[in-house]
Amino acid sequence: VTGVQTCALPIWIFPMYSSMWINSAQPDAADIFSRNLRYLLNRVNPRGKPLAFACIGSANVPGDSLGPLMGTILIRHGLPNVYGTMEWPLNALTLPHNMPLLKTVEKKYCLIAIDAAIGNPAQSGHLTLTEGALFPGSALRRQLPPVGHLHITGVFDNLTHPSARTLLPAFCYPLTYAILSLQNEAAISHRPALF
Repeated sequence: VTGVQTCALPIWIFPMYSSMWINSAQPDAADIFSRNLRYLLNRVNPRGKPLAFACIGSANVPGDSLGPLMGTILIRHGLPNVYGTMEWPLNALTLPHNMPLLKTVEKKYCLIAIDAAIGNPAQSGHLTLTEGALFPGSALRRQLPPVGHLHITGVFDNLTHPSARTLLPAFCYPLTYAILSLQNEAAISHRPALF
């Protein structure tokens, strides 16, 4: 779980922080998220390293399961280099033990961290894209190591309330759409010539 700033505006870009906020309730949220993810990846990954994903969170807490749920979805779509699933989550207990592996991955890949964040009710339902490492557990004042070259969060006002489950599809669809679009473009651009 990651803390967020206290800005409630559904604005796409805060240039000072290289952070973008997308309202998942917008009809074109998946397209907006996809364009902004591509823009941010061009900034943090100009050499076009392959992508890897650190999907952080607890599979047992409704809102906090965003990361592991996304990891499971990405694995089921055949994406390589995905760390953290519903079966094998990257959480407060397992993350410190997996940091050596993730730091090695960061050297070879552009590592995207995905996690839930706690915000106020006006922020709830927004996806964020932020340049730089994620500091998991910061909202709960946990001292966990930073992860990733950029990070994605889904903002909840309450992670444990059953209503948090209703936001998961609103977050997972734009994330899945954007990430699979990137992977499809990479597969097309790196496909060997047939003649």
